[in-house]
Amino acid sequence: MNSARADSVQQAGERVRARRVGRGAGILGHDAVGTAVLFVPGFVLYLAFMLLPIVLSFYYSFFDWDGIRSTMKFVGLKNYIRAAQDRHFLNAIRITFFFTIPGALAGNVLGLLFAVLVNRPGGMTNVYRSIFFFPLLISAVAIGFIWKALLSYNGILSGVFAMLGLEPIDWLGDPRLAPWSVLLINLWHDTGFVTVIYLAGLQAVPRDLYDAATIDGASAWQQFVTVTFPWLAPALTANVVFLFTGYMRIYDIVAVLTSGGPAGATETIALQIIRVGFQQNRMSYGSSLAIYMLLIVGVLSVSLVLFLRRREERLVR
Repeated sequence: MNSARADSVQQAGERVRARRVGRGAGILGHDAVGTAVLFVPGFVLYLAFMLLPIVLSFYYSFFDWDGIRSTMKFVGLKNYIRAAQDRHFLNAIRITFFFTIPGALAGNVLGLLFAVLVNRPGGMTNVYRSIFFFPLLISAVAIGFIWKALLSYNGILSGVFAMLGLEPIDWLGDPRLAPWSVLLINLWHDTGFVTVIYLAGLQAVPRDLYDAATIDGASAWQQFVTVTFPWLAPALTANVVFLFTGYMRIYDIVAVLTSGGPAGATETIALQIIRVGFQQNRMSYGSSLAIYMLLIVGVLSVSLVLFLRRREERLVR
């Protein structure tokens, strides 16, 4: 009798498991369909507007084509060799790194400084956060027009100087001042985002660590070096990569402010690609410049991410 009861219980358990498996398969199938519905449109857009242009640029770079004619002449690596010897392209690389390296360093220093200052209890804290984040809400093109109206030779700032009896300064027309002006405007635009990321990291630091450091007699600076900064490693990685890739691809603000001038003093790689490919109708040569830009940004970004990730791992240990 006991064996019969055991067999009955076992059969009932098998039926329950079978129903659960069938129900799980149904849910899994339903989830798969839902996932496909959500995934496919975005993936198609990614293919159409990201991967396909890269593939086409790589293909066109091996030809001599103006983007208009129906015939193309195969030239092999000629466009790449010409680009490597093009002083205008080499100057654009230099200008791009001028914006990228100081911009990434200064942006992280300022963002961290503002985050530490804002990370305090008080009624004005949210107001300060909003002020720092506000420039990021304005489009880059609008920012370019605003600052151009302020800094141009006949702009608002020059009018203020004239009322004070001072000589106007051509912030955007002087080859020595224009790169620095563009860099500072970009820092003003991007520092708010960096501040918010660091602020989120600061608020995630356990308060117990500060209490323990205080008991051990650590000063405020020692607490920052030994507690705060190591905990901000993920935020540092995100901000460095964000600023580095952003400045390496900088285009819109520079295009509005100076259009790459004066005398090429602010012409970045992205600006030169647009000028060569679409204004000079040298589509194949512009495609080779774009592939160079892709390789430079890709290799340096991956190397930077790997270095910063290893740094995070060392800090965790």
